[in-house]
Amino acid sequence: MVPRSTFLPCLLTLSTFLSARAATPSPKAESNLICHTNRASECYPQIFQPTEKFQTVHDDQNLPPGLHVRMNLATGVKEARLNIPDPDGDVDASSLTIIDESDLDGYQEPPEEAGSSAINLQHEEARQQPFLPPQHDIAEGTLLTSSASDIKNNAFTSDKDLRPALENLEDLSHSYHWGLSLAKDSQLIHKLFQLLLPSNLPLEVRSLATLVFGTAIHNNQAALTVALSHFYNDEWPEGPLEAVMMALLHEQSPVLLNRMMFLLSSLCQDPTQLQAFLDAGGVELLIKTFNAEPQAVDDRDKLRKKVTHFVLDHLMPTAETDGQASEYDSLKEGSDPDAEWTMIHLQQLAERKPSGRKD
Repeated sequence: MVPRSTFLPCLLTLSTFLSARAATPSPKAESNLICHTNRASECYPQIFQPTEKFQTVHDDQNLPPGLHVRMNLATGVKEARLNIPDPDGDVDASSLTIIDESDLDGYQEPPEEAGSSAINLQHEEARQQPFLPPQHDIAEGTLLTSSASDIKNNAFTSDKDLRPALENLEDLSHSYHWGLSLAKDSQLIHKLFQLLLPSNLPLEVRSLATLVFGTAIHNNQAALTVALSHFYNDEWPEGPLEAVMMALLHEQSPVLLNRMMFLLSSLCQDPTQLQAFLDAGGVELLIKTFNAEPQAVDDRDKLRKKVTHFVLDHLMPTAETDGQASEYDSLKEGSDPDAEWTMIHLQQLAERKPSGRKD
């Protein structure tokens, strides 16, 4: 990765940074405070309270949306203020990060207190950190744009440019921000969908496309929701779930099957997708996949492990839904159950109606 300092000059001098810290107002008495020492003067609010001047943002503070955020590359300190024009009229576009409110689900703005110039925001779950886009990562943003362009402009007649582009996207899609950015690009999502379908392209390309899709939406609810919004319409009546089920039914490549199981698990984080999978005979398909016999024993074990994890993650009751679920919860936290355990539970699920629905 190219160092960020190659692209950006230092935004603040040390003296400016120190003066900004000196001007930081004391937190309000009624704020939830974070204290790492016994000194009250070193405590700060859990929810960052912006003013018209830049203040230091601590790593464990929650940031409201819509702020002007910048990084002091000389000190590595992040600062933020209200999004207002610079008093000197000199705004460095590279230092500006406006947090998209659509990417920060859960924030609610209470009525502003009289006489207060700060914006006080409340998060529904204070323990969850809000999504903050990476600061000043021009290199990664450029790489995402160029790689996505290579894929969208490829007519699928050659895989020459597809492999490196897919590898770049897979690396970037582990980030919440870039995964969401990828999922918002409907043309790119449709191209990835086409790439993972059966074709004359090498299996490696199909496998990489499957991995990129699954990684972008894995544990990323916002990305999953927006990715699914590009399907199930007049132009795209089917979506990736149907493609995954067809692949599990007909494909033979162990690597591709493993990545299809990963994509399936990522998709089924959405309750509607999970129910659609079960209603379409998903449990029977899991049994078939579990009983597949690749030539290599290692490949068989990896595939069975994927199926077992799917059962544990999506088909077993939790303590919230079943008072007797302690066994399953302990399995999720401990070692993997054996093959016999998985088959017994799959067969029990298959006997339920309809198609393994959880009761």
